[in-house]
Amino acid sequence: MDRLTVSAVKPRVLTVLPWFKTLGFSSNQPEKTKDRFMFRPLLTLMALASAALVHAEAPVPDAAFAARWIEQAYLPRHQALVAGSERFAEAAKAFCARPDQAGLEATRGAWREAMLAWRAMDGASGGPIVLERTGRMIDFRPTRTKDIEKRIASGAGVDPHNVSVRGLSAAEYLLYGDAQPQAQLTRLKDKARCAYLQGSASRALEDVHQLDAGWALYVEQLQGEADFFRKNLFSETIGLMLSGIEGAIRRLPRVEEAQPDAWPDWRSDLTREAIGVQLDGFAVAYFGTGGGAGLATFVAAQGHDAVNAKVKAAYDAARKALAALPADRARSTEAQRAALRTALSGLKQVVAGDVAVALDVVLGFNDSDGD
Repeated sequence: MDRLTVSAVKPRVLTVLPWFKTLGFSSNQPEKTKDRFMFRPLLTLMALASAALVHAEAPVPDAAFAARWIEQAYLPRHQALVAGSERFAEAAKAFCARPDQAGLEATRGAWREAMLAWRAMDGASGGPIVLERTGRMIDFRPTRTKDIEKRIASGAGVDPHNVSVRGLSAAEYLLYGDAQPQAQLTRLKDKARCAYLQGSASRALEDVHQLDAGWALYVEQLQGEADFFRKNLFSETIGLMLSGIEGAIRRLPRVEEAQPDAWPDWRSDLTREAIGVQLDGFAVAYFGTGGGAGLATFVAAQGHDAVNAKVKAAYDAARKALAALPADRARSTEAQRAALRTALSGLKQVVAGDVAVALDVVLGFNDSDGD
């Protein structure tokens, strides 16, 4: 998934030399003439330069807010992802020990829980998720089904080094087939195939647990005496919010692409729910929940209540457009999809054009682009 990030604005220093040329003087004018006019304009220019420097300093959150924000808006979503991944791994193991229809449905339900927990996390991710490239590890698209079939046929099992044949996306293929869910119970009674499902679930759980120590370390770094991580906190998180919104937009194929496999979730038909929880993840990170800290708290403290109001209006518009989209992707129209794309793009524009400006950050890219 493409990931936009932002970086702190560099100080914009107002150049004063040679200051007198800006006032129509030249260096060969008489000294008395220059002396007469020099002092007051120089003070004015110095004040302007100072104001420019002050304005260019992006606001930096204190340690208390930074740690509280991550602990209340990010860690609960990570914990939900861990819990969902654990339940999926357990369900897959139980199903493969005794494959039947009830066990298959339970495993599908656990997979959906894990996948939606990931989508909520990806709606506004941060910290170790970028460093570990978790999205590539557990949700690589498009799934390389031919390679999966080759590994199953050879009995090789899940390749821990090939992200295209592992994780939650590989498990989706094994649980639903190519939109042929009724045929999968018989296929999964093959021991090698079910072992691959179980291995995919276990591998995804390992990848998620890789983040446990990273999140703890991130909170510790944000509370440290050095403010490096706090200075970069908003630039990273706003960029990843934008990435999450863009990911939601890309889940909606355009009319010329509207073949079944143009939808990322075409096998499980999870598109509307996936977009919904991505918006949930954004909302928790931006607005907070249950009295918990959100980015909106900091934005308001900087005197930008109007910016928060614009974000809320854009978010509500996206929610309204999503509610109009049928749960069954096959019943959606291009007009409904276009309306949702437009609303999501509007939310993205407000975050990029209003929130980023309010907090003095500029958009850029990092080495995660293309994930």
